[in-house]
Amino acid sequence: MDESTKRELVFLVADKGMEAMIGAFLGRLDFPRRLGCAPFDFNPKTDIVRAGGHDPGLVKREAGKILNLRRREYRRAIVVVDHAYDNAPDPETIHRLISAQLDGVWDCFDVIVIDPELENWFWIDYPDLLKRVLLWTPKGGDRTPRQVLEEAGLWEPGAAKPGDPKRAVEYLYEEGYTGDQNNGIFKRLARDLPSVRRCTDPSFQRLMARLAEWFPAPEAGTYTTDPIDDEQTEYTQ
Repeated sequence: MDESTKRELVFLVADKGMEAMIGAFLGRLDFPRRLGCAPFDFNPKTDIVRAGGHDPGLVKREAGKILNLRRREYRRAIVVVDHAYDNAPDPETIHRLISAQLDGVWDCFDVIVIDPELENWFWIDYPDLLKRVLLWTPKGGDRTPRQVLEEAGLWEPGAAKPGDPKRAVEYLYEEGYTGDQNNGIFKRLARDLPSVRRCTDPSFQRLMARLAEWFPAPEAGTYTTDPIDDEQTEYTQ
């Protein structure tokens, strides 16, 4: 395929939650303004490849096999994978093992290892947004998800996120505080997130920085990352 006809970026993700969250965020019309990067052509339906099966280690073992055949179609590739699965090596080792499969084939690629798992991207300091995303039920009353989880011993006071981010989502669902536990929560969060400034997870920050590096804003000062940071903004559901 001629270089001029290649698409800009392909993602390889481990599961439907990652597919939903990345697809919803990059599918937003305003995502370049939020990141301070240039717009680029991205189609969530075609530019995200989800690894098949239910083996969480599949991406680690076969990222090259899955992605390298697409080098003729795309200029860049990003792999996103969880760290939390049985007998998983440390995040640095996962990064190295996947990178070795892509190195020499892709000129531009990155590997994003979420430690421990995707739910770590979910827990951000937007109480009202989290309630909307979780479909908060009357059982929670005026309490925030954080307050409920602190009372349950699942979120340490003063900590930025719950100690076990996936268990925190499960607990709220099991106890009837939320109307959803499926991948819809990731899609709604990515779609309605007013700012990436409060997303403190290092892997998320790495992903945002990589996109800003690969697709720099056309003119310095045209816009800055997250010019609007207002959690009171109303969003249609």
